[in-house]
Amino acid sequence: MKVKIKPLGLLVGLIVAVALYFIMELIQNGIFSSPVITEKEIGPYTLVYTSYIGEYKNVGPVMDKVYYDLKNKYGIATTKGFGIYYDDPKKVSNDKLRSIIGCIVESKSINEIGELRSRFGVYEYPKSKSVVAEFPYKGKMSVIIGILKCYPKLSAYIDSRNYASVPVMELYDQPNKKIEYISSYTIDVRTFLEMLDTAK
Repeated sequence: MKVKIKPLGLLVGLIVAVALYFIMELIQNGIFSSPVITEKEIGPYTLVYTSYIGEYKNVGPVMDKVYYDLKNKYGIATTKGFGIYYDDPKKVSNDKLRSIIGCIVESKSINEIGELRSRFGVYEYPKSKSVVAEFPYKGKMSVIIGILKCYPKLSAYIDSRNYASVPVMELYDQPNKKIEYISSYTIDVRTFLEMLDTAK
């Protein structure tokens, strides 16, 4: 005797399966995680990067290109990516949003700093007192969830203490599986603009 599977039942089962998968992905990527806000001294970091103008959601391939160029063309392996974002998307149109995107390189790994400077922006991010929002990094969805959860708390913390408003660095720490949203309030804004000016 053949059992007929009704199309409606199959559709409902498929929808439930997809919904469960999506819920599990959200849980795994930190939907129920709370950002941890701390103040600490960070840096110095050697930044190797390129500039990008456009929607911030599209910077992933830019970061990947810097990573693979360093690895394949210069033999430099990196484990931390970063982005520094200069403009508020609520105030600046998407086609004018400025950022620098790249990797953090251990200084001892840079053998041909002159050659790197001809292709990338290279800057020593200074040691600085910073407000840091930390969020677990499990995948691309963690980036989206982290932005939604961390920026409001980071902004509220900074405003409550009247700290200087500076561009935020998002640091993607692969070995420690976390994202750090860093506001280095002791770094002068002119330093951030200098980083932008030296970008390729």
